[in-house]
Amino acid sequence: MRFARIIGLAFVVSLGGCASFTKDEVAQVELPSMTGYSNKPNVYVDFDFYQGDPGSTRANEMPQARDMLKPELKRAFNESGLFGRVTFDEFEKQPGDYSLRLKVYNHAPSGGQLVLAFISGLTFTVIPALATDQYTMSLETLDEHGVSLAANQNHDAINTWMGIWFLPLVGNTPKAAVTDTFNRQVNALLKNWVDNNRLKYSANATPFPRA
Repeated sequence: MRFARIIGLAFVVSLGGCASFTKDEVAQVELPSMTGYSNKPNVYVDFDFYQGDPGSTRANEMPQARDMLKPELKRAFNESGLFGRVTFDEFEKQPGDYSLRLKVYNHAPSGGQLVLAFISGLTFTVIPALATDQYTMSLETLDEHGVSLAANQNHDAINTWMGIWFLPLVGNTPKAAVTDTFNRQVNALLKNWVDNNRLKYSANATPFPRA
């Protein structure tokens, strides 16, 4: 069913224009500056993207979506200045590193949008269709032994209008909307992580114990 929905939406988009608008459920946050700390946590980031309900065993991994967003994720972590060393390769993980497990679930709010998209396709997009994609993102922290220490999540969504009356608008492309929502969700989780893990930072030159 989900695969059929993707094919159907692709058909609709090919017939007409589309414009995407973020719902901004997660506000843009300002990350704290940790430049005054000599020692910062070193982390390995495990990133997965799924299509399906959050936490469901029936959710499908979407490696294409993961690979498309991974450069944005690397940029967000590297530019945050929150960590001493960041790796996205498990083979580069070193003893004492924390593991941050980031998961994104793309899911639909209901089946109503399927009917609208189908009608729009039959009328060659004379009747505009609205599709809503929801994104639930979670960040779990594990210690060097793989024991879960904490987890947090947030939620946002994107509305995409499809039809001849909604030609692509500058700055309102689906890619721009997904990138914007993704970055806001990541930064919000990172801020929450720092707020709850300030004891893991030290201004001393000597190594600090890892809880």
